[in-house]
Amino acid sequence: MKPSVFAGLFLTFPLLITTATADSAARGETVENSDIEVVLVTGVRIHDQMVLEPSQVAHTGLDNSDLMRMFPGGNRNANGPLTRISQYRGLIGAQNNVLVDGAGYSADCPNWMDTPLSSIPQSLTESVTLYRGLASVKTVQEGLGNGIAVRSRNGGFAAAEDWAAYGNATAGYGSNASAWNASVFSGWHNDRNWLDVAASVDRGDDYGFDGGTVAATEYDRSHYRFGYGGRLGGADLALRAAINRTGNAGTPALPMDMRYLDSEQYAFEFNAPAGPGTLHFSVDTLSVDHVMDNFTLRPVPLNKKGKPTFRESAPLGDTDALQLSYQIERGALDWEFGLDGKWESHDHPVADPTNAEFFIDNFSRIERDRLGVFATATWTASGWDLEAGLRYNRVEMDAGEVGGNLAIPPMSPMFVQQERLDKLAAEFNAADRARSDDQWTGVFKASRDLGENLRLNLGLGRKARSPSYQERYLWLPMSATAGLADGWTYIGDLDLVPETSLEATAGLDWSFGGLRLTPEVFYRDISNFIQGTPSTNMTANQFAMMATGRPPLQYGNVDAEQYGFDMGYEWHLDEYLLLRGTLSYVRGKRTDVKDNLYRIAPLTSVVELMYLREGWFVSLESVAAARQDRVADYNAETESAGWGVLNVRAAVELGDTFDLGLGVENLFDKVYRDHLGGYNRVRESDVPLGARIISMGRNLYLKLNAKW
Repeated sequence: MKPSVFAGLFLTFPLLITTATADSAARGETVENSDIEVVLVTGVRIHDQMVLEPSQVAHTGLDNSDLMRMFPGGNRNANGPLTRISQYRGLIGAQNNVLVDGAGYSADCPNWMDTPLSSIPQSLTESVTLYRGLASVKTVQEGLGNGIAVRSRNGGFAAAEDWAAYGNATAGYGSNASAWNASVFSGWHNDRNWLDVAASVDRGDDYGFDGGTVAATEYDRSHYRFGYGGRLGGADLALRAAINRTGNAGTPALPMDMRYLDSEQYAFEFNAPAGPGTLHFSVDTLSVDHVMDNFTLRPVPLNKKGKPTFRESAPLGDTDALQLSYQIERGALDWEFGLDGKWESHDHPVADPTNAEFFIDNFSRIERDRLGVFATATWTASGWDLEAGLRYNRVEMDAGEVGGNLAIPPMSPMFVQQERLDKLAAEFNAADRARSDDQWTGVFKASRDLGENLRLNLGLGRKARSPSYQERYLWLPMSATAGLADGWTYIGDLDLVPETSLEATAGLDWSFGGLRLTPEVFYRDISNFIQGTPSTNMTANQFAMMATGRPPLQYGNVDAEQYGFDMGYEWHLDEYLLLRGTLSYVRGKRTDVKDNLYRIAPLTSVVELMYLREGWFVSLESVAAARQDRVADYNAETESAGWGVLNVRAAVELGDTFDLGLGVENLFDKVYRDHLGGYNRVRESDVPLGARIISMGRNLYLKLNAKW
């Protein structure tokens, strides 16, 4: 058996989709001690879970966003080093459900600076799971996208009665941005209890490229986790706490940067046999305190007259969540019935620190509550593994009254802006702001073996998503758009209706000798898709034109479609040489008018060639994207050129305790712009204002791991 380090080191790339037990046995490897396990669930999995082979080292990511490229169809939008948003088959952000240890994270920042994927450091992550294609109605509680489950490091229960210690520590350094990180995870467990604690720190300066530096990309974050689990009779319970302390962190694609973001999340989970089935119950609560501004990490923006416009904001947000389910087996049927809910509140004031009179109630006393019930059934019939699920959600939203003072003297010709603000606020306050939506979601999936090495996966489903509070309640032209980062100001629409989609998927899991392929195609027809449309509100148009020089966009319901193809593959060329990778393509466009959807990932390829020997390995990794010229006209999205970078990674085992990983990312120091990287909003950067942000240049790194 190869040393356990290589079970960990193997995860540098996503590759094959196959059963963990079968694949590990075939190569004589273990994945038990992997640093991060990347799991891909495909089709109907009654007997086996499909996984991507894990690997630990070499990725230097701050969070788990870059792991999205390891999944066929996966990607991420990058607005800053700690502000990465999931994208799966063209759907971003709230369209995808991200859970950490079973608990959701609701971004408090109205521009999603605190994204769910960034809520846990990569150094404290044990596994990341993506439910490919159509996930169950239990997994995707709301949204047209998919489910992503992140698990933090956890020792779990031991096999023996005696207490034993366990742990892991890491330290890393990256030459680009003088970045460094450290983490420690330690605990004690026996067969009835486990207790663990963890802490990490990540710090870095502005990153560079060949020819300059990208301003406002520094970051400073500390993260702490605590967990306890116990067994009471036949029941298992767990208590968890996650505390995040982020200091200055840049977001160059957004109009402000983080000055600090403090979040605390507490969770309780209970699982126990109940009658003929199993009962699951969990609750969690999240509180976020956040301050952002446009002057600490960047030069102060200038208005149309060349005068500085200082702005800062202190959003507050709280989220409570509940999950209750009962699973029971009746003959050939496995049933699961459940109830879940999420209750959010948000406030977002905007201020000018140089003028105490200035204020804007961007969002005030926002409430967004969702309560859902679901039922799923899985069974086998005539050689088919089948799954059916149905969900109903009730979403209720409301907002308080708003207002603002632009601190403009009444005699100034600019005072007309205050009059326009007052009119927009009065119209919003006079409206009935309480809204409620009913959502119905259904999924049917079927899988079967077509031969010894060939499996067919089919899916058909309907999904739904209600408007976000930004899409519904943004009353004044602003760019608080949940990380959209297109540079435009927007206003909301109280009368938006929920998005609904009809989706079909078809895929194969095929293996032949040392070659394995997992191609899948999908088609998604979307009714009432929510995106920016030309504003017909003359007051808002006049306000935005005077402030920014162009009219705002207004969130509206349109019709759209998305379709594409993605695949994972793996080929054992000989005993020591492995070729593996992913290929992903998605096309998104409107169907009511001729236009493309915004910020859709271009054709993307990840390829790795690895040479693996006892005690060490070396790999060449290529990450590439094609030109994206199918861009959105409605917000003047710019095209992007194709690009490709080469990374070299290696690792060596240093005795029984230590592993050393090292490598060079972007080996040839290529200057390129990722289509998902956004536009620069920072003055006096080496990237022109309004131009696509240049990605990181060459980065040499070291990473030392210790385990006990």
